[in-house]
Amino acid sequence: MPKIDGIDVLNACKKKSPDTEVLIVTGYGSIKTAVKAMKLGAFDYLSKPVDVEELRMKVSQALKHKELIIQIAEQQKALNEFNDMIQRDLKLAEQIHQSLIPETLKNSKIEIAVNYKPMIGLGGDFADIYFDGDRYLYLTLIDVTGHGISAALLVNRISSEVRKLVRDELEPNEILYYLNNFIIDVFDQTGMFLTAFTLKIDFSNLLMTYSGSAHPPIILWKKEKRKFEKISSQNVIVGFEKVGLTNFSQDSIQLNSGDKLVIYTDGIVEAEDRNRKALGVNGFVKIIDELNSEPPGLLVENILTKLNNKKYTQVRDDIFLIAAEML
Repeated sequence: MPKIDGIDVLNACKKKSPDTEVLIVTGYGSIKTAVKAMKLGAFDYLSKPVDVEELRMKVSQALKHKELIIQIAEQQKALNEFNDMIQRDLKLAEQIHQSLIPETLKNSKIEIAVNYKPMIGLGGDFADIYFDGDRYLYLTLIDVTGHGISAALLVNRISSEVRKLVRDELEPNEILYYLNNFIIDVFDQTGMFLTAFTLKIDFSNLLMTYSGSAHPPIILWKKEKRKFEKISSQNVIVGFEKVGLTNFSQDSIQLNSGDKLVIYTDGIVEAEDRNRKALGVNGFVKIIDELNSEPPGLLVENILTKLNNKKYTQVRDDIFLIAAEML
C-alpha cells in the first residue's frame, strides 16, 4: 500500500472501531512487525503465503473473540447499572438512617450532644432523646448485633416502637420489657439481638432512673466527688427470650448540677491499636478525663480525635457517643 502500511491501517481501524478484530498478514521474516501489531491490538497474524485453512480458522477465532468481548461489555454495562442503582439506594438508606439521629438538646437543666460514626454509612445503632417539655427527659441508646444493611433495617423498624414506648412515658425497665417482647414476636428466628440502655431524668429533683440490657456501662462524672462512676446494665440482652416484667430491673441515682454522663456503644471500647490491644472501658474513661472540662458538643467530637491520636484506629463496629451535662 502506497504511503501507509498495515500498522497504520491497524491504528486507524482500532481508533474508529475498537471492537473490530484485525488480522495482520506479514511477509517472510517480518515477525518483529507482527509482534508490534499484536501489542497495538491486532488479534493475530499470518505469514505469507497465506494458508486458506489457517485463515479460516483465525477469522473464526477472531469472530468468536469479538462476540465474547461484546457479551462481556454488555454484562459489565448491566452490572454497572445495577451497581449504580444499589449505590443510589444505599445513599437514600444512609440519609434515612441519618434522619434517626437525634439533634443536640439544650435547656435550662441539661445539655446533650450526639456523635455517630457508622462503619459503612449504615449501622445498627440508634438513639432517642425525648423531653416532655415540662419535667421528664428520656434518653435511650440501642446497639443491634452486627452492622450494615440488615442491622440498619432492623433499627429503622424498631425506632418507631422505641419512640412509642418512650412517649408513653413508661418506666425504663418497662420500655426494655416491651421492647424485648416486640423483638421476639416480630424478629423471631432472625438471630438478631440488641443491647440497650434507657434512662429517665426527673428535672424536679434531678433523680435519674435507669435500666440497661447487656449494654456497656455508662460513665458518670460526679462533680462534687470529682470522680467517675461506672453504671452497669442490670439485665440480659434484648431478644434472647421472653421473660416477665419483674425480670427487668431498674435503679435510681441522684444527679447534681455539673455532673456529666457519657453513654456509648461498644464500638469505641473495642477499638484496637496496631498491637490489637483494645481501648477498653478504663482506657475510654482516661480519654474522657482528659477532656472533662469541655462542654458536651466538644467532648463527643474530641473523644474520637483522641482515639485516633492514641492510635486506636482499628474500629470494627459502629460508634455512637452521647454526652450530657446537668446545668
